[in-house]
Amino acid sequence: MQYVVCEPRIPTKLTYSNKCVQRMAGIELRDGTLVVERSPNELDELAISFSRLLTDLDIEHVYISGYVAILAGRSRATQDIDILLERIDEPTVERLVERLQSNDYWGASMPLDDMYTMLSNGDNIWVAPEGEVIPHLEVKFVDDEFDRASLKNSITAEIGDVAIPIGPLELQIAYKLYLSDKTSFEDAVHLYTLFGESLRRSELERWVTRLSVEDEYERLKRT
Repeated sequence: MQYVVCEPRIPTKLTYSNKCVQRMAGIELRDGTLVVERSPNELDELAISFSRLLTDLDIEHVYISGYVAILAGRSRATQDIDILLERIDEPTVERLVERLQSNDYWGASMPLDDMYTMLSNGDNIWVAPEGEVIPHLEVKFVDDEFDRASLKNSITAEIGDVAIPIGPLELQIAYKLYLSDKTSFEDAVHLYTLFGESLRRSELERWVTRLSVEDEYERLKRT
């Protein structure tokens, strides 16, 4: 089973604060903030509730990968929401686990009590509402320079009247090109097509070079 998110696809173009931005039926990049003018869906509710819990514990975090494309209106199936956490110590993870358990979350693949061991070993751990498996959060510690850049340079996504941190769009696009599978390339196409004129082109090209995906980027620009 996969969770399918569908949004209306009505792309338009407008000028905002003397900057040309791309818009799709209530979705726009406004002064560096992704504004999503709709009520949160099931995926969003899971992301929002987990983000609130982490914020209460002063744990830095950022949502990345496919969920960013879906949040920006990409219509496709997904089973998970990828989220990066800053590296935190074992007592902090234990407080997180206690908070999760008291709020009716569970480890959908491994017990939450194993969270610190798994995260410290570079693995991810699935977190979901009690008794559910799909959709779930795939939680991991930041690991490499790309993870650290996503966390350090996160932008805000506003969904209705709530906000969550997401990875910078330029890095998300470049990393999707690096992953190279069909779904990832289509995610990159969606973000590039929708927000192309308002992306920081030099930043995008810096990550393209860093990830050695120049050929894929040329293909993206031709799509």
